[in-house]
Amino acid sequence: MPGDMFTTMYSGLKVLEKYMWLLDSYVLDYFTGRHWNKLPPSWRTTLEDVEPQELGYFITQSCESYQRVWPLSLLALRVASSCLSVTRDEVNFNNLFEEQEEKESLCCDVDLAVKSNEPTVQSKQHSEDGLVINRHSEWQVPDVTPCLKHPRLKYVFSKHVKPKKRHEISRMAKVTASVAQMENCQFIVDIGSGLGHLARLLAYGYGLKVCCLEAQQGLSRQARKLDMELEVSVSKILDKNQFASLHRPVHLSMTLDSQLTANSFTEDLKMAFGASEEVFRFGIVGLHPCGDLAPILMHLFVECPNAKFINIVGCCYMKLSTGIVSGFNGYPMSKFLCTRPHSLSYGAREIACHAIEVYCQRLCVGQYEDLKVHCYRAVLEKILTKHWPHLRHTMIKSIKHTTDMTFHQYITLALSRLGLEVPIEDVTSEETEINLLEWRRVVSFYTLRLMLAPLVESVLLRDRQLYLQELDIHSELVPLFDPLLSPRNSILIGRKKN
Repeated sequence: MPGDMFTTMYSGLKVLEKYMWLLDSYVLDYFTGRHWNKLPPSWRTTLEDVEPQELGYFITQSCESYQRVWPLSLLALRVASSCLSVTRDEVNFNNLFEEQEEKESLCCDVDLAVKSNEPTVQSKQHSEDGLVINRHSEWQVPDVTPCLKHPRLKYVFSKHVKPKKRHEISRMAKVTASVAQMENCQFIVDIGSGLGHLARLLAYGYGLKVCCLEAQQGLSRQARKLDMELEVSVSKILDKNQFASLHRPVHLSMTLDSQLTANSFTEDLKMAFGASEEVFRFGIVGLHPCGDLAPILMHLFVECPNAKFINIVGCCYMKLSTGIVSGFNGYPMSKFLCTRPHSLSYGAREIACHAIEVYCQRLCVGQYEDLKVHCYRAVLEKILTKHWPHLRHTMIKSIKHTTDMTFHQYITLALSRLGLEVPIEDVTSEETEINLLEWRRVVSFYTLRLMLAPLVESVLLRDRQLYLQELDIHSELVPLFDPLLSPRNSILIGRKKN
């Protein structure tokens, strides 16, 4: 692990520590907590007349943002958050899977760079993250089955799959197949496989032996039906020998928790696969495992001698266990952080799950009128705490907001879901009207919190990377997905050294 990785992590923690008050200031408490007054005076003065569109330009560092003089402390925070965060720019697949002659050329470039102590273009781009992007030159273009080669069959993997999921599974499968080929692993366990879309692409498309491990039996039953549906389509096009060579995924219904032992996990997999090999090597794949499931998978990977690699893209950081329970801690994982007086609040981990690119894009193109819903929710919270203080921070099912929705319509719908009567005197009061006029301030405050979201996620991801590095396991963080389609877009790849 490069020394600057620890420096970057430490600097990021110091920034978050300084602005934890902002991360912990929920927007729904904007009025009850008088959040606007918490901002530094110079920030309030500047943001008072800033349109949300201009703020979007500022956050994304577009040239239009320089039409005004911004407070130096706010500029410094934006730059620090950007520089100390893991890059979120989607990696170009052409840089991961070069044609053979291009790969050989790239390998030569890497060798020359090492000899001359000069970083390659790729390592220059990501060296501050402690990534070893030039190792991608080792990645292999994965072998594919006739299912992926045949032009009439590519559609079978996109049926019943939404565009976001299609984007994710196509890239996840290609990377997983490449790493499996490098590590000589035939077996893959897809944790939280759901309907099995990724597993089918890995099995039928890349010829891997895949176990779909899913806690919900209903999803496993549906996945089996989709397996058979795919096979019916394929059997009409491939010849008998080609069809007979395909591997059907196996399905295992079980729940993983921190008490599961590595030996038990391995034996369950061997039984599911019907594997008799003395050398049983497998890879672990997790596409957006929720909360503690991600660190549980990482612990199993470390403790299972048969597990040779892990590809994991986490999500739902707010559900991580942050206090050691029965010897398990979801965050932090690395010794580097565990030995320091550090924590990330629920509010900080929750904001890290939000999509900054999508939000800022809407600001920049001027589609921010419907963001008044942030103000509506904050006013609703003020009314709730006045009449029903025990309902403070009550979860209210998302309400689809339109530009012509009035606050009266919003609060009527929201309170009806709680079985409450609308206090008309509060809805029509002068105080409420004044608060509703502050919606631009509310949007600005939320945007400032969101500006720190990538830095929070970076600390969480680097902690996981450090955990593996401390155990002498090679790891990489790669921005695999388009963040506009899949906000949790970084894959952590861990490979045990032979």
